[in-house]
Amino acid sequence: MNPESIKKDFPIFLKGQPFAYLDTAATSQTPQVVLDVMDAYYTKFRANIHRGLYEVGEDASKAYDDARVKVARFIGAESHEVIFTAGATASSNMLVSMLEYSGIVKEGDEVVTTAMEHHASLIPLQELAKRNDLDLKHIPLAEDSVALDYSVVEKFITDKTKIVSIMLASNVTGVINEVARISEAAHKVGALVICDVTAAVGHMSVDVKTLGADFVYFSGHKMCGPTGIGVLWGRADVLKKLQPGVYGGGIVEEVTLARATYRGIPERFEAGTPNIAGAIGLGAAVGYLEEVGVENIHEHSKALADMAAKLLEEIPGVRVIAERDSLKNVGIVSFVVKGIHPHDVADILGKEGVAIRAGHHCAMPLVTDALGVPAVARASFYFYNTPEDIDALVRGIKKAQEIFNNFSK
Repeated sequence: MNPESIKKDFPIFLKGQPFAYLDTAATSQTPQVVLDVMDAYYTKFRANIHRGLYEVGEDASKAYDDARVKVARFIGAESHEVIFTAGATASSNMLVSMLEYSGIVKEGDEVVTTAMEHHASLIPLQELAKRNDLDLKHIPLAEDSVALDYSVVEKFITDKTKIVSIMLASNVTGVINEVARISEAAHKVGALVICDVTAAVGHMSVDVKTLGADFVYFSGHKMCGPTGIGVLWGRADVLKKLQPGVYGGGIVEEVTLARATYRGIPERFEAGTPNIAGAIGLGAAVGYLEEVGVENIHEHSKALADMAAKLLEEIPGVRVIAERDSLKNVGIVSFVVKGIHPHDVADILGKEGVAIRAGHHCAMPLVTDALGVPAVARASFYFYNTPEDIDALVRGIKKAQEIFNNFSK
């Protein structure tokens, strides 16, 4: 795989100026093929889907349905199990509502999650627990590690556990979790398993059957797709038992003034006019990623992450906070620089043409409590990154140290 050749597929890299984009964990860049199909929808066959009995309406419906098939294939699912949403956050909130409306939990039940979850997963579960008087428990990290403490899993998952929620890969440390192992423990007690794969899908191979989860969700914008589109996948036999999480047009079989009956899956979970262009764009994105090869992408990203971690560790005053086993890292390296706030590091790097993110990365309990720092700087790698981007990162960090050393004199 040649990242310099791949960069030619992305308009943002064709401006003729150095740009080390190391913030794909926040959002990826967009290839031209995605822009082209979205432009085609808006300029050639814009119409609402599954409504108009005219040519452009049929074209729009077919493109939308084809995108669902492509996404399903990409994650090893059946197309009727794929629900289009507005993103991972929308998927998480909608799923929690679906489970609550369907009576999956009751007072005194337990919900188990982990100490590293993204706020999009954690907060809806917190609110679910408050509304229903549930016991919300968190599997901790192992001592002196960014990985989960798997030795305590069976103590946390009990006969009272109804829901277990775990991310496939941390958006802070890059660590890849043993989701199949957690799923097996959860299913032994009859619990449902939710897996947030947002930081992993499009960056490594993701197969819903291998994960063993009952639900999987992700955003499209971190895997070369558009913003405002995401996916919620659920096992068909489970989805068929659930109430919709959002109500409106398009999901009903029949409506009277007193009641409504609902369509089958996935239609019953897609109320209103969806993000048609976004879904079509996501379909193009997964097609593009399949051509490149997700396994190739992961090999490239984790090699760059390993290289970056080693070089950063050689800089005095830099502490790397990441999974150091490259086989268990999705391609993310977080770090802190002694005496310099991560936001200042990111600001100086930005002025040097290096884009990273600084903060708690919507995982405040992980960063501030488990890792014990107020914030971290994060470099995330993808298939359009090169070793030269890492060189620019290292130079920028050293420049930040020089600037702050001068201030302290």
